[in-house]
Amino acid sequence: MVTKAQALAASHGEELHFGSCVRTVGPRGGVRVHRVKVRVAGRCQTWKTRPAEFRLPVKHGLYESGSITEWNAADYHAAADCPLNQEAK
Repeated sequence: MVTKAQALAASHGEELHFGSCVRTVGPRGGVRVHRVKVRVAGRCQTWKTRPAEFRLPVKHGLYESGSITEWNAADYHAAADCPLNQEAK
């Protein structure tokens, strides 16, 4: 989950992951990793009148863009906090 503090500290071009990251092992031992990577495309926007709200613009691929808000922040996680990194340790 991306918190407001993480969104405020995110720099332009930083990598985040959307959804759940999955590692599958094939029948012959091949490993396939599925991640949906998005990158920060701008500065985090906050409001004085609504202190709990934030908006962080993100970009996926060449043409798709969106934003992380307090409503969908649970769907994203930082690349450093990826569950696949925890399994490798």
